[in-house]
Amino acid sequence: MLFQNNPYFAILILTALIAAAVAILAWRRRTACSASIPFILLMLSIASYAIVAALEAAAIALPHKIFWSKLEYVASGSVITLFLIFAIHFTHRRQWLTSKNIVLLCILPIFNVGLVGTNEQHRLVWIGVLPCSHSTNQVIYQHGLGFYWVMTCVYVYTLAGSLLLVNAALRPSLLHRQQSSMVLAGAIVPMLGATLYMLDLTPPGLNITPMSFLLAGTIYFVTLFRFRLFDLVPVARDTLIESMSDGVLVLDLQNRIVDINPAAQRLIGTTARCIGQPLRQVFSRWQDIVQLLYAPEVVKTELWIDAVASCYVELRITPLRDRRKRSTGRLLVLRDVTQQHQSEFDLRQVNERLQEQLREIQKLQTQLREQAIRDGLTGLFNRRYFEEMLSQELTRAARESYSVAVILMDIDFFKQINDTYGHQGGDLVLQEFGKLLRHHSQQGDIACRYGGEEFVLALPTVAMKDAYQRAEQIRLSFQAMRMKFGSATICTTLSLGVGLFPDNGGTRESLVQVVDHALYLAKADGRNCVRCV
Repeated sequence: MLFQNNPYFAILILTALIAAAVAILAWRRRTACSASIPFILLMLSIASYAIVAALEAAAIALPHKIFWSKLEYVASGSVITLFLIFAIHFTHRRQWLTSKNIVLLCILPIFNVGLVGTNEQHRLVWIGVLPCSHSTNQVIYQHGLGFYWVMTCVYVYTLAGSLLLVNAALRPSLLHRQQSSMVLAGAIVPMLGATLYMLDLTPPGLNITPMSFLLAGTIYFVTLFRFRLFDLVPVARDTLIESMSDGVLVLDLQNRIVDINPAAQRLIGTTARCIGQPLRQVFSRWQDIVQLLYAPEVVKTELWIDAVASCYVELRITPLRDRRKRSTGRLLVLRDVTQQHQSEFDLRQVNERLQEQLREIQKLQTQLREQAIRDGLTGLFNRRYFEEMLSQELTRAARESYSVAVILMDIDFFKQINDTYGHQGGDLVLQEFGKLLRHHSQQGDIACRYGGEEFVLALPTVAMKDAYQRAEQIRLSFQAMRMKFGSATICTTLSLGVGLFPDNGGTRESLVQVVDHALYLAKADGRNCVRCV
């Protein structure tokens, strides 16, 4: 017979069953909170710890008891590591859990397992094992320095996780305080059991540490149901200020109220007892708000609330997401805008009328200005606009010391085109050249129809060499154009004159006169060429 049934075995098996049940319940709520997975693993580790301890308590042969005792250290090391990881998740400090830090957390428990596993070689953990009495199969483990080292690691890990939970329990959210306090209580109970065992305050040979998890598991069981751990998650509670005048509600993923500040309670006529209730139930008179909760982005609207006092409220619904962009709930902010609403409404109506009148005036002004500065045939600016803008550009160029190039262009043999194809053919050539000129114009250039078949292009901050190259590009592009006019194909060339401010002229009149002379030279030289002064 390898095992002997005893009360300790039954208690530990019950502890394992409760821990497993809590893990199953937490599994069903695992999507609501990222801390649920570490908690499930923690409860499974506790269940494993309790089972191994039960086997040790029931084992009869001393080698078997030592074997199960060693496995207890494996399970307890997993418990303290997962408890600390869970506490980090639960207190929203997941950024600490980098791969490197997780490895560091596992080093000490793994070292302790190795220390216990090799106890026969160094006798640091147990220096001896003595039977309690002839009437029981319990033994007394005589502890060495290694045991106290292992217990120190247990205390460090548990204390670190407990401090995080204490910090969370001090937050202003009632729900968060309750949840954190219950989780902390579940951690303190096994620590008390371990302390009593380490100080030899328990019956000889009885390690009540794994048994204490029976009470801890019961606490976690109550927390899952009474305080709805991992179901009602205190989302973004740090953003709520109890004294703020705006009403604030925080909802979980199931649109239940997680937290509500006093201002919101006053606006909608409720109390803090509504925490945990569905928003649909609390806002039963304003079902339109409930429909807005399903919007994926921020929603802002106004509504009339007639709860305690009738008022207009500005409502802003903001989806809450964690660092991985996963949805964690919603934040509702309500602001009383009753005093502003009527005056804003009246002002808005007046403003809309004024805006409409202004739009009509601006539309007319734009049309008149376009008619005044645009050439109706080519869509380019006209001569009046060119002279006005060139004067302004030359003034700015003189002040900031940069050059302005001007290219004057004339379509060769344009009269012959009109005589041959009529004015419609000539208009086609002018329109196509206008398109070409726009194509070769860059931001800041001034392209205009100067008059008749003459066009002009002003190039700010361009040197003579570059202006000449631009003129050549335009000339060659136009020379290559073939314009379809009915069954005929029209093609012609271009003569161009180039001048530069301030080298060739210090005023608009003098510069244009010089460029016009350069154009005359291009025509005199046989047309279809570019000439510079």
